[in-house]
Amino acid sequence: MTGLLQDKVVIVSGIGPGLGQEIAIACAREGASVIMGARTEQYLQKVADEIRAAGGVVAFVPTDITDRDQCARLVAAAVDGYGRVDALVNNAFKADVFQPFESVDLDQWRSITDVNVFGTLQLCQAVVPTMKAQGGGSIVFVNSMIRRKPLPLQGGYATSKGGLATAAHQLSIELGPYGIRVNSVVPGWMWGPPVEGYVNYQAQVGGTTVDEEIAKLTRDIPLGIIPPDEDVAEAVVFFASDLSSAVSGQSLDANGGEVFA
Repeated sequence: MTGLLQDKVVIVSGIGPGLGQEIAIACAREGASVIMGARTEQYLQKVADEIRAAGGVVAFVPTDITDRDQCARLVAAAVDGYGRVDALVNNAFKADVFQPFESVDLDQWRSITDVNVFGTLQLCQAVVPTMKAQGGGSIVFVNSMIRRKPLPLQGGYATSKGGLATAAHQLSIELGPYGIRVNSVVPGWMWGPPVEGYVNYQAQVGGTTVDEEIAKLTRDIPLGIIPPDEDVAEAVVFFASDLSSAVSGQSLDANGGEVFA
């Protein structure tokens, strides 16, 4: 049996501990040739070694998506090495500075938006000519529950993700006539290194147990679990694959059933 992404070429940005690596691994497992872009070469190499050890096909280019030339270089590596780009998964992001709006330096918010919105859009611009020339492709945005369920001290991140959601809808309209689909995966809490670290920290400073902190996070999740990163990655695979060939301009909440206001 062949995988859902057999013979496809997929670019994944934002390879780090957590969802980024799981997306790259999942795409490779499903048969794609994966080209990874992220700022830290050491981590890119680690994930590439893991994929190759499992028999997957992978390459990487150290990439800062706020640099237009580096975005172009990442796309060129995919086209030069594999001849096409079937899917672009935009996972790269910058987290918030966790400060209240009243006192935050708004240059910090600008920096977050520069990565989460404009950096993502630069990478999309770089890949569109290739997708148009080959007759189509899939662009996947990784968004966040925070745009509809704000969390304290994360206004910059929430604002940027709200802008990214609007951008996804706009791109789906403009690029649809060329066979380019644009969709978003919207995770809630995800169990992986970042959330695990958060839970451990909250337990330490609050004098609680890890289980108690997990119970707080899962009380609004009908499935009663914090979905693991690898399960959220499967939603990305769906949008990158031909199973979603009739789907564009949509958001898929991958959150265990949690309802976002």
